[in-house]
Amino acid sequence: MKPPRPALQALGVLALLGLAQASSARDAKRVQVVTIGRSSALAACEGLDASNANRSRVHFPKDAELTLRIRLPGGIGQAPAADEAGNLIISHVEPRLSKVDLKGRTLWSVRLPSEASCAPVLLSSGAILLVTREAEVFSFSPEGRLEVRAPLAFSDPRRRTLAIPTASGGALIASGRELIELDAEARVVRATQARANVSALAELGSDLVAVGETGSVEVAHATADFELAGNLGGNVPEGAALRAGAVLAVVDGHKWVSLELATGLALTLASDPSSQLSGPAALLETRGAALIADSGFVSVRERDGSEALRIGIGSGGPSFDPAARGLRGARVLSDPSGAVAAVQAGNDALLLAADGAARHFDGTGCLDPFRPTPTPGGIVFTCRSGQLFLVSGKAP
Repeated sequence: MKPPRPALQALGVLALLGLAQASSARDAKRVQVVTIGRSSALAACEGLDASNANRSRVHFPKDAELTLRIRLPGGIGQAPAADEAGNLIISHVEPRLSKVDLKGRTLWSVRLPSEASCAPVLLSSGAILLVTREAEVFSFSPEGRLEVRAPLAFSDPRRRTLAIPTASGGALIASGRELIELDAEARVVRATQARANVSALAELGSDLVAVGETGSVEVAHATADFELAGNLGGNVPEGAALRAGAVLAVVDGHKWVSLELATGLALTLASDPSSQLSGPAALLETRGAALIADSGFVSVRERDGSEALRIGIGSGGPSFDPAARGLRGARVLSDPSGAVAAVQAGNDALLLAADGAARHFDGTGCLDPFRPTPTPGGIVFTCRSGQLFLVSGKAP
C-alpha cells in the first residue's frame, strides 16, 4: 500500500535535511533530488503548474454567470495563485501578500519590504513562495506565517522573475539568464546561467527545462547542469509550454512550433506570416492548443497545427486599443473538456465552450488583466487595479 501524500512529503523533507547535514557545501552541478510530489494547488504558479501549459485540472462551469464583483485594496501586482480549495493568494502592488476566499473575504494579509517580481508559487507542502524586487525569497505557511526570508544572488533584482514549483518540493527561479533552484526549505541547491534570457520554465519528471527568448531550449537532469537540447528556430518572447516530452511555443510571432526534447528536432506545425500569433498558449487535452491571433482572436488549433476555430475575444469582434500594447497581451486558459477562458485589455472576459459556443461577461473588462484563475466550479478574472470577478455555475 502506498503511503498517503503527507507521509511522502514528510519523508522527502527528512531526506533533504539529512543531505544538508551530510554536506555543508553544495555542488551546484551535482544536485541531490528527492521527489516529494506535485503541488495540489489549482494554480501553483503563473502557468498554473510546472508544465506551464495554462491548463486547468478542474472543469469550467457550463452554465456560468457573474457571481462576485469586488475591488481589492492595494491593487494586484501578479497573477494570483489558487490553493486546492480555491482560496486566492494575491500579491498586491502596495506591497503586500494576502489570502482571499471565494466570497472576497481576506483571510490574512502580511506586508512585504518590496513588491513581488513574480507570481506567488505554491509548493508541494502548501507553503507559499515569493520573490521580491529586492532579490529576496520569502516562504510563508498556508496560514500566512513567515518561515523563510533569504537573499538571492541576482545581478539585476529589479527584473521581473519567473518561478515554478518542482517535484522535489522546492522551486526553480529565473531572472534574465540567471537560474536558481531552491529545495523545500528555500535553500539554494543550484545556481547557473542560461544561454539567453529565460522566457519560460518547465519540469519534465526530474528534469528541468529553460526556454530562452532566442529559442534555445536547455535541460538539466537531476545531477547535472543545464545543457542545450535544441532550438525552436526563432524568437520566443512570450513563453512556451511542455507536453508529452515536447516544448511548444509561438516563434517569431507567426509560427507554432514543437520541439522534441529526446531528439532536439523542431517541427513547425503552422506558419502564417500574415497572422500575428502571441503566447503563452493554453494546451488542450482533446486538441492542440488555444492561441491568441491578430491581437484579438482566440485561435483553437488541432494537434497538427491546423486551425479549427477562430473567434474574437470582444463581443463585437477584435477591439484592441493600440495604447495597451505595453501592457499584458491577451491571455487564455483551458479546461479538461477543451473549453477556453480568455481575457484582453479593454474587453469583457470570454468563456468559449468546447463546441464553440461563446459567452461574454458584461462589465468584466479592464485595462490590465491577468491570466484567468481556476477555482472549484468557477473562474476568477483579476486586474492590476484590484478588480476581481468570479464567474461560477448557477445555483440549482
